[in-house]
Amino acid sequence: MSLYIVATPIGNLDEISKRAIAVLAESEIILCEDTGNTKVLLKNIDAPFKKLVSYHKFNELARQDFILDKLKLGTAVALVSDAGTPCISDPGYRLVEAAAREGITVIGVNGPCALVSAVAVSGFPAEPFVYIGFLPKKDILKTISPLLYNERVFVFYESPLRIYKSIKALADNFPDISLCLCNDLTKKYERIYRGSPAEVLNELDENPHFEKGEYTCVVYNPGKYTKNREADLPSLESLIVDTMVKSSCTMKSAVKALAQDYRKNELYAASLRLKDLIK
Repeated sequence: MSLYIVATPIGNLDEISKRAIAVLAESEIILCEDTGNTKVLLKNIDAPFKKLVSYHKFNELARQDFILDKLKLGTAVALVSDAGTPCISDPGYRLVEAAAREGITVIGVNGPCALVSAVAVSGFPAEPFVYIGFLPKKDILKTISPLLYNERVFVFYESPLRIYKSIKALADNFPDISLCLCNDLTKKYERIYRGSPAEVLNELDENPHFEKGEYTCVVYNPGKYTKNREADLPSLESLIVDTMVKSSCTMKSAVKALAQDYRKNELYAASLRLKDLIK
């Protein structure tokens, strides 16, 4: 009666471990984000096709009782994600928590993880470091700034369509930090960018394939930014005025432009405060 959390390759299928192959071959049920992706993996390692059960963020709670019942009956169940280690920015922690609560043994089968690989090749001192998963679509600076003031190293994942915007936000606000930006690790477009945010932006500009593959970014603050100095962060009012001046636009247009990175209700409140000041 065990739930196996099995790490699978993040790209290069040859990186799967002998232990992972054995566990997947012996498991009666394999929980997977995408059954098609897992079938490709099983075919590559000549593992028998067991009962593949779709398990992703949209159905993980609905599937939980079914999986727990199977585990209680003594069924060997393996959990995999599409790539890397499950439960790291992928579904699974709720199932692990529930299984442990029910007295079910949870066993980790170690292997590839983009987060760990990126930190290892960064060349940055990684004790301590903070992992924040994927950056939010809005409030990027609100998420990043406290980390730069409090931690030396932090890591985030980003999609290829949003990576340029995220790095530019770092370049505009924290130009003296150092980055190790890892793209498409172990896959076709694998590349590592190193340097300041501005230097990395230049390299992205020169790469016609920069929108291919997922990104893992390791950020290092070498001491330029002091601890807990929230006063250094620009106010929303100043950001609105700055946008109006630089873009020669109205306050309403400035608020709309900034709404890509900040909460609309907070921007609206800041605009009202500005209007009160200029009455």
